[in-house]
Amino acid sequence: MTKAHFIRVAGTLMVLIAILWALAIQQRLGWNLYLGQFLYVLIALSTVVIMLRHPISKTRRWLIWAVDAPLGVLGCLAALYTVVRFPDLLDEANFRMHSTTGLAAAIIILTLLIEGVRRTAGLALAAIILIVLGFAIFAEYLPEPFAGRRFRPAPFLYSMAYQDGNVLGPPLAIVGTLVIAYILMGSVLQVTGGGRFFSDFAAALVGRSRGGSAKMAVTASGLFGTISGSAVSNVVSTGMITIPLMRKAGYRGVTAGGLEAIASTGGQLVPPVMGAVAFLMAVTAQVDYSAIVVAAILPSFLYYLGIYLQIDLIAGRDGIQGEGDAILRLGQVLKEGWVFPVPFLILIFGLFALVWRAEYAALAATLSLLVLKCLFPGQNARPTWRTVLDAMGDTAEASVSIVFIAAGAGIVIGALNSSGVLFMITGALLDLGSGNLPLLLLVSGALCIILGMGMPTVGVYALLSTLVAVPLVQLGIDKMAAHFFVLYFGMLSMITPPVAIAAFAAAAISGESAMRTGFEAMRLGWSIYVLPFIFVVQPALLMQGSAADVVVVTIRSILGIYLITAAMVGFMATRLNLAQRGLFTLVGVPLLLPIAILPGGAYAAAASTAIGLVLIALQFRRGATARPA
Repeated sequence: MTKAHFIRVAGTLMVLIAILWALAIQQRLGWNLYLGQFLYVLIALSTVVIMLRHPISKTRRWLIWAVDAPLGVLGCLAALYTVVRFPDLLDEANFRMHSTTGLAAAIIILTLLIEGVRRTAGLALAAIILIVLGFAIFAEYLPEPFAGRRFRPAPFLYSMAYQDGNVLGPPLAIVGTLVIAYILMGSVLQVTGGGRFFSDFAAALVGRSRGGSAKMAVTASGLFGTISGSAVSNVVSTGMITIPLMRKAGYRGVTAGGLEAIASTGGQLVPPVMGAVAFLMAVTAQVDYSAIVVAAILPSFLYYLGIYLQIDLIAGRDGIQGEGDAILRLGQVLKEGWVFPVPFLILIFGLFALVWRAEYAALAATLSLLVLKCLFPGQNARPTWRTVLDAMGDTAEASVSIVFIAAGAGIVIGALNSSGVLFMITGALLDLGSGNLPLLLLVSGALCIILGMGMPTVGVYALLSTLVAVPLVQLGIDKMAAHFFVLYFGMLSMITPPVAIAAFAAAAISGESAMRTGFEAMRLGWSIYVLPFIFVVQPALLMQGSAADVVVVTIRSILGIYLITAAMVGFMATRLNLAQRGLFTLVGVPLLLPIAILPGGAYAAAASTAIGLVLIALQFRRGATARPA
């Protein structure tokens, strides 16, 4: 068996075990297994895959068998040892009866987890883990008031490896029980032709309007991104088609890459799945999953509205037309691919009407798609066992790195809690925020972007929800707003240089500069950077408040984003001169501010809204007059 085949088999076995656990097969067989045993089976298989797929050297192949393979075997054996002896190890941890073999297994597991994080997510996250561990080790020697608890090696290692809240914390539990199931659903959609359906659906929906190629790209990437859970894989899968299409239509290469990057990133913020991070947020924030889905509706709508306005106004300014009659009609697309929306309907119905477990709903939706494609294959071949195995292999490739990153996030959270350093960070942010809330939000947003660099959705949120969201909530910020704030800014690390991995992936396809594409994505997505501040100071945007408040805040936000976007592009219904752009900005900014801080309060809010509507009406009247008969 070659190395590639071995990696494929180990990864597929990991996915199969995750499916069986989600279906509660162990309970049906009468096996009383701990969740930690299941998670360590995933770690065992993931360790082998990571060490072989990401070798220590790409040029010296002999090191694979001299270093990487032995490390993979060692990590796998240590994890499987933990699986077998998990109940005893848990008792030893609780009663402080530490054995030599238990300590050795813990050291091997933690060391290889950090090395696996370095190989998959890069040196930055591994360095963060090591720095936090350093704080935990030397916490008692820090100057007051930052000094933490005394470090005791054996209890610390046992706690990190075997007790809940550390390696076996919520991030890894959510990945093992939920995220893999949703990645599998996305993989099955892709191998059965779902990616092509989303592209055709987007084309039929918006392709004929001006800037249709870019609107198609944004729609398709948003639809697929909510399931895929990875901005980079979303860019690669849809961008191969959409970026050349946008360039052919007349968009600059950096603009095409930037649009694809922000559209693919935003898919993970669209309910009901949100790249599976919604389920982790429900556990972490201790709120109902349905409340998170409802809260995400308006922010995700405004996220994509800002992108669509950029596309439409740039197309109007530069004369970029739609794709014409070559695009299929919407009725034809739905007739040929009607099976693809069905799994989403089953997913939503199962989650909300039947109150299924989230992983069970995902597997039921996936199975329904396979059955429907067998009965109604359409233009695609019927799925076979090879199709299913390919989907499981793709799922494994996307999952193993997330397993390690989630475990790494658990190490950080556990070390911060055990050492007391988390209280130090929380206290520092509280001191900062008690005197200056805007400064706290700016610092918190920057911290989220820095810590989120290079990490997938689940890992970003798992880390930031503890470090940043907790102090924000303690300062009196609405709980839902605080958690959405860190999620949005964590996701912005995907398009914010210097480590904008989604933008860099798009630049590789467009052939443009990676940094220029990243900065272009920031410019095009300016409204995304503003949205978190809006719903922190105006929680009505998260459906937290009366219906009247929600309607007023939504209308004002739409008007504000529209006016400022037009000012930035220099076009609305006609070209805008410098004075008009300044006026639009001057009116648009107050529309995004909370009514309470505006001079004059409700009167100023009403006046800015009225002036904004008048400016828009005058622009369209002028555009209609200037348009030739």
